[in-house]
Amino acid sequence: MPIAVWSRRYETGIELVDAQHQGLFEAVNRLADSFKEGQARNQVVACLDFLVAYTVEHFQTEERFMGEDAYPGLAAHADEHAQLMRQVQELQGRLVAGQPVTMDVTIFLVEWLTTHISGSDMRYAEFVREQRRG
Repeated sequence: MPIAVWSRRYETGIELVDAQHQGLFEAVNRLADSFKEGQARNQVVACLDFLVAYTVEHFQTEERFMGEDAYPGLAAHADEHAQLMRQVQELQGRLVAGQPVTMDVTIFLVEWLTTHISGSDMRYAEFVREQRRG
């Protein structure tokens, strides 16, 4: 059973952003599966590496769109992205150094992702909808 379950309530209405969000859910689930299945450390590292790379790509996409749309919340949104990346890179460094990293990482990522989409991303999506209406 997946730890991160995609739902329509996370749809922003921005096709590429929604597709990337779904990809992030899938990547978090693969990472969770690697922990659950007790995969070798190098497989867990590979899952986390993919998740980090995909997250960076996604954040760049969102921030580019926000810049193009002159979204006034861009700086705060980018700060949220940067904070998560610092935390994830710290976890990545611990894992590579052989320090224990547990399933709690995936729980943290799911909570952050769903909260961020439901809050910050939806505020941006509403801004875009209002701009298109006006």
